[in-house]
Amino acid sequence: MAQATEAAIVTSERKGDVKWVRLNRPEVRNAIGTDSADLVREELSKAPGEGARVVVLTGSGGSFCAGADLKALAPHVGEFTGVKSILRDHYHPLLKTIVESPLPVVAAVDGAAAGIGHDIALAADIRLASDRAFFSQVFVNIGLMPDGGGTFTLPRLIGLGRALEMALTGRRVQAAEALSWGLVNHVYPAATFESEVARFADELAKKAPLSMARSKRAMRAAFETSDFAQAMLREADLQEELFATDDFREGVMAFIEKRPAKFQGK
Repeated sequence: MAQATEAAIVTSERKGDVKWVRLNRPEVRNAIGTDSADLVREELSKAPGEGARVVVLTGSGGSFCAGADLKALAPHVGEFTGVKSILRDHYHPLLKTIVESPLPVVAAVDGAAAGIGHDIALAADIRLASDRAFFSQVFVNIGLMPDGGGTFTLPRLIGLGRALEMALTGRRVQAAEALSWGLVNHVYPAATFESEVARFADELAKKAPLSMARSKRAMRAAFETSDFAQAMLREADLQEELFATDDFREGVMAFIEKRPAKFQGK
């Protein structure tokens, strides 16, 4: 019998040996703030002690996560400081929890995985996408850069050239293209997406848990020829510089006002 606990903006539910953690702000396509990030991290941290063997991280309402909540940020964009501490205290702990969890973490991406939402999906061990999913490093569109480990994970998954194209253009990569690039593991029809994810996760949960934990640890260690945490700290330093620019303020206001941004390089 599934047991569920619920908060206003994040839900968690056990379905057998699989724990589902869901971002639950569909009205903003699950745009994530520090409170959501902290709640997701807490749910992921508790999963091994609760007896879960697999974690599925997903979103409600047809989106995974559209990135940071720019509408909440917009009124304060001119006075905003301290992004580095926010990244280090809230978003980076979430991402490190995904990477360091002994459990397989599956990102189930339906709809948008953009900005920090894309970086969260990249940090997962396996990415499953619906056929309406898309992936985008949208930071450049508001004058920022990836800040959730994306400069580390993305080029390792799809190669430097494609990773730079995503970061420099901010374009959307649709599910079929993401599959051909190796960005996702499988693509399923949107109409049956959750049932397909559940089937995949249930099969994964039947595998030997100690074997999976050690395989994950060994492959992550071999994968990290440089350090993931250091990559995120580097991003935080550079993002701090970008948050202080006129271009960032212009990018946010253009987003809110639904118009093209006019960047001045200032």
